Amino acid sequence: MQDGKLNRARSNKDDSSGISSTAPQVTVISGDTPPLENTNESTPSKGKITTSEKVAKFLNSNSVAITMNIATIYVLFGDDIKLLGFAKSADDAFSSLVVVCLFLFSLELILSFIYKPAYKWSFYFWLDLIATLSLIIDLSWIMESALGLSSNSSDSQSLQKAGEASKAGAKSTRALRIIRIIRLIRIVKLYKNIKTTLRNRELKKKKDEDTEQNFSEVSESKVGKKMSEVIMKRVIIIVLALLFILPLFETDFYFSYQTSWEFGTTELNTFLNQDGFNETKDEYWSYHENDIRPIVYLTYTTGDGTNWNISSDSVKYYNLRYNEIFYASSGNIVSIFDLRYDVKLTALLNVCRTIFICIVLMLGSIYFSKDSEDLVIKPIEKMIEKVKIIAKNPIAAAEIQEMSNKKEQEETEQRKCFGLCKAEKKKVDYETKILENTILKIGVLLALGFGEAGSLIIGGNVETGGDVDSMANGNKVIGIYGFCDIRNFTDTTEELQEGVMMFVNEIAQIVHGLVDKYLGAANKNIGDAFLLVWKFHNEELFLNEDDKIVRNPVSKRAQYLPDVTLISFLKILAKVNKDPTILKYRTNQKLLQRMPNYEVKMGFGMHLGWAIEGAIGSQFKIDASYLSPNVNVASALEGSTKIYGVPLLVSGALYDAFSEPIQRYLRHIDTVIIKGNSKHLRLYTSDCDFSEFTASRGADRSKTYFRKKRRGIKKGLEKQEFTTADMYSKSKEIALMRKTFTREFFDSFSKGMNNYLSGMWQMAKTQFEKVLALRSRDGPTLALMSFMSESTFKAPYDWKGARYLG
Repeated sequence: MQDGKLNRARSNKDDSSGISSTAPQVTVISGDTPPLENTNESTPSKGKITTSEKVAKFLNSNSVAITMNIATIYVLFGDDIKLLGFAKSADDAFSSLVVVCLFLFSLELILSFIYKPAYKWSFYFWLDLIATLSLIIDLSWIMESALGLSSNSSDSQSLQKAGEASKAGAKSTRALRIIRIIRLIRIVKLYKNIKTTLRNRELKKKKDEDTEQNFSEVSESKVGKKMSEVIMKRVIIIVLALLFILPLFETDFYFSYQTSWEFGTTELNTFLNQDGFNETKDEYWSYHENDIRPIVYLTYTTGDGTNWNISSDSVKYYNLRYNEIFYASSGNIVSIFDLRYDVKLTALLNVCRTIFICIVLMLGSIYFSKDSEDLVIKPIEKMIEKVKIIAKNPIAAAEIQEMSNKKEQEETEQRKCFGLCKAEKKKVDYETKILENTILKIGVLLALGFGEAGSLIIGGNVETGGDVDSMANGNKVIGIYGFCDIRNFTDTTEELQEGVMMFVNEIAQIVHGLVDKYLGAANKNIGDAFLLVWKFHNEELFLNEDDKIVRNPVSKRAQYLPDVTLISFLKILAKVNKDPTILKYRTNQKLLQRMPNYEVKMGFGMHLGWAIEGAIGSQFKIDASYLSPNVNVASALEGSTKIYGVPLLVSGALYDAFSEPIQRYLRHIDTVIIKGNSKHLRLYTSDCDFSEFTASRGADRSKTYFRKKRRGIKKGLEKQEFTTADMYSKSKEIALMRKTFTREFFDSFSKGMNNYLSGMWQMAKTQFEKVLALRSRDGPTLALMSFMSESTFKAPYDWKGARYLG
């Protein structure tokens, strides 16, 4: 069955295929009733989430990322903070926290290694492994055991342990430098965890936002992710390599210089057992006692075997950490110095160095990746994102292009010098930008070529890839179908010749623009005919088991969409009779010679029902359209406008879908039986008189203008800022076209119509004669009078209130 018989001769003789009657009346039911699923669509069952997916989701969650960030920050700065502000007695508490962090890092490392295939043996795995193992050296009891130190005591062994600790610390100084550098690998872990947290936040933000119009959000592509990882790896390797290698060029890495403490202790030992030793000893103690690195303990043994010692009252050396003391000995003299000043300064510098390296890593990754991101990665990601949007909603391609053009215009305005500079810098269009614009143009052309009906075809083929599949099943939808036809098109074509293309396109600009403005979509353009569609979503209108159309009362769109379809056609009729672009054909001499008093006239037919939406054709050529007997009804109604002498016919099914205030704008003009179906079809028209219309000024007919108006109407109706009844009552054009129709005219016709349907044709004739006295050229009245006159105004014996419309 052809889609609406678009290639028919413009008459009523195109119903030989058998047109069904109207769809069942619209029924309002409870909003709790679920919509029926389309029989040609299957809902794929969701697969169970595997353990790997659960663990990976857990590891990438915000809670884990935040926990690991806190743990990483602690292990980066905890040891230095301990040295800066806490005594040795707090070491066990800090070590306990390190044990917790060690457990967390080990658990994350093991789970990631097992359940993240991309992580196993990767660059970040080895860095995480080294960072995790480096935590062991932060455990005080392990380090003391490794240096051969036992618990603190103040007995005779304490001095020996202090000497061993000092010697071990001196020997391990070079190793500790390397260990501190290894600790900095934890910064990479911090960077990775922060990146995970930020990514999760962006995903959550994108999910919470309304993405219908959010075309600027761009997700990270595989290319961008890989490029960022490679750049970050190189920055990390360079920074760590510098940290490891630079100390090798310092002399103190290979040997240590003698300190003043050691020299002083040696000199003091030369005075031992000599006259003046006590004075020299006291002077030595006094000199170092008030230093920033004070002496805290001094012991010596005289020649007679007597052991003497002096200790600080404020600080006991056995309460200091092994790296906070310096043990100097010479002969029988031992001195111990407090190095907490140096340790705290070193810890503070370590904190600053850690922060500095974090900044270097961040800025390094940003600096090295900026050009590649700006010139390659971001354009590719934009292209991918736009392809995805077009795949999901091909109609959005035009909106994306509109937003892109607006953004470029704003950027151009920002770059203007406003006369303050010599010349504006010329913008360079790189190949990526040209490719991005080309994708948008292709998307716009696809949307224009296939229309709303082809959105599923485009989306399905773009998402799946491969060859275009034109043999896919259709999709059953419910919609309002409108046909419009340009009258006297054959004669007009013969007279205008090449100019007929401009003639049709100027009319199409008005028809398509106003239909789009009032939430519809143009589907087919063939010669003098246009198929226009307002499609409902499955949850708004659907078919029940009795094949009746059911409307969900909680859906606002299901309530107002039928009403705006009528106003769109009335606005088209008004525009055709007042727009200077169309009115100019009334003065075209060629047209006037062939058709005196020529005016551009159009006929419209509207119907509500189901249809199959899909692709028609083969691998050589496909068209996206709607196939259904209901589409043919709309076509038949358009053709029947010539019979009734009206520009618009509306089916009873659509009339019942209108709200009560809008129904008042319609007049029931007949009930017919269409060939091939026994059900009655009520016919309605909205009366129009354009005799008082005058030419208006040229208006904006751009797509941007109509889309802006569309969004305003949709927003106003959804938020109930106004109603469809307000749109009708406040329209000056509708008021003007109905101005000449009086209440007496409608009452007389209504009485005559009731008599006609009841079979009392003589009484109907009397009422219709009154109507003709008021409006002698009323098309519906003349059509009914002509039909009744065929049987001398006597109803047939089998009259059931409807006549056959052949």
